[in-house]
Amino acid sequence: MLLTVILAIIVFVVWAASFLFYDVPVNEDFPAAAPTSAIAVVATAPPTVAVATAAPTVSVAATAAPAVQVQPTALVAPTAVPTVAPEPTLAPTAVPVEPVALFSGSFTYIDALHNAEGQATIYTLPDGQRILRLENFTAQNGPDLFIGLSGHPQPRSNAELMGEGYVELGRLKGNTGNQNYELPADLDISAFKSVTIYCKAFSVMFSSATLQ
Repeated sequence: MLLTVILAIIVFVVWAASFLFYDVPVNEDFPAAAPTSAIAVVATAPPTVAVATAAPTVSVAATAAPAVQVQPTALVAPTAVPTVAPEPTLAPTAVPVEPVALFSGSFTYIDALHNAEGQATIYTLPDGQRILRLENFTAQNGPDLFIGLSGHPQPRSNAELMGEGYVELGRLKGNTGNQNYELPADLDISAFKSVTIYCKAFSVMFSSATLQ
């Protein structure tokens, strides 16, 4: 029984320590911007009103009776054409075509075994989706690493990480490279103050980036 326990401990220690000796690079492109929808603006041409005025024709029949002098009838002046104002056209609504950076911060060094560097930025994409992007990112590798957002600006313990609100975004894809993590659509990102890298197996912080 004792031998089994010792072997299990050795296997666990070897597994945990093995992450210190290699990197897991993951490089993802920035999400492509959604195609901008074309906005059609229809110009309304003012209607044309045509008024045709015919001049009256005067016909005099010749008779044997004494000639009667007929005075020419005055022509009626054409009626003025009413002016019709063109309908106003609506200006197209501006649609953002570039990602907008909302919050950003740099990862920090804790100690020789728990550290990271690089930039963490939260973006809103043109289609309304929000992502967390890590750029020029390098971290000390370790077992069971997860990335998340914390309400604490610089958590260094499990209590600080969870105490002011915490949302887990998923397992860390790799310990080096440029990476994207989708944020839930209903997440209130203003409630979170830092991006965190956390080892679940040992309940240890690896690094954090204070968002500003």
